[in-house]
Amino acid sequence: MKSILLPLSLAVALSACKPASEADTPAPASSVESRAVAASNSAPGMPPVAPNAETQNFHYQCGDLLVSARAHRDEVHLSFSGRDIALPQVPSASGTRYGDGGGNEFWSRGEEAMLTLDDKEHGVCTRSERASPWVEAQSRNIGFRAVGGEPGWYVEVGRGEAPMLHAQLDYGERKIDVPSVQPLKGAISGFRGMTTDGATVELRIARTACNDGMSGEAFEASAELVVAERSYTGCGAYLFE
Repeated sequence: MKSILLPLSLAVALSACKPASEADTPAPASSVESRAVAASNSAPGMPPVAPNAETQNFHYQCGDLLVSARAHRDEVHLSFSGRDIALPQVPSASGTRYGDGGGNEFWSRGEEAMLTLDDKEHGVCTRSERASPWVEAQSRNIGFRAVGGEPGWYVEVGRGEAPMLHAQLDYGERKIDVPSVQPLKGAISGFRGMTTDGATVELRIARTACNDGMSGEAFEASAELVVAERSYTGCGAYLFE
């Protein structure tokens, strides 16, 4: 009987001394925390920005609207149509979400985003290499820009006491350059000048809300460009206010 029990006892003792496998060993607390942080950061959306990091810039195509997004810490600045709005980050189950509770929201998920402005949805936004023409104009120190349709046109006025004026009319078929324009006097705001070939150019600006019938974009001002006897109407914005 003793000869049978001795090997059995020895086997039990040896099994008790055997090291636990990796699967049975609890992970250190720091390892668990690091995996939780990694899982959180892997959720799709605009990349998180460190508190002391520089501003991150992204461009999106939202239907007909080009939007530039500048993410910094816990907010995002959206630039479009001569407007610039700041939205604070809000809780989100997925992605990175910003909103102001006033009908404006930007919800980023990976390479795509959803944009709502003034309670109007602009559909799915996809990453773009192109910046908004309004942001690009601002980088060139353009003070005022306006656009219009049927036929398509745009005008840009620089900054300073006697800025230049450049316009492209009739879908780009005609270009107008005025080396120096002067502010309009009286009740009407705007600029007046003359091209090198003697054509009178006048840009009239009214501080009234304006909606582009082609793109649906909302602007802070309406504009009328008169070249010689021909008039072009559209919407615009001051880019440094």
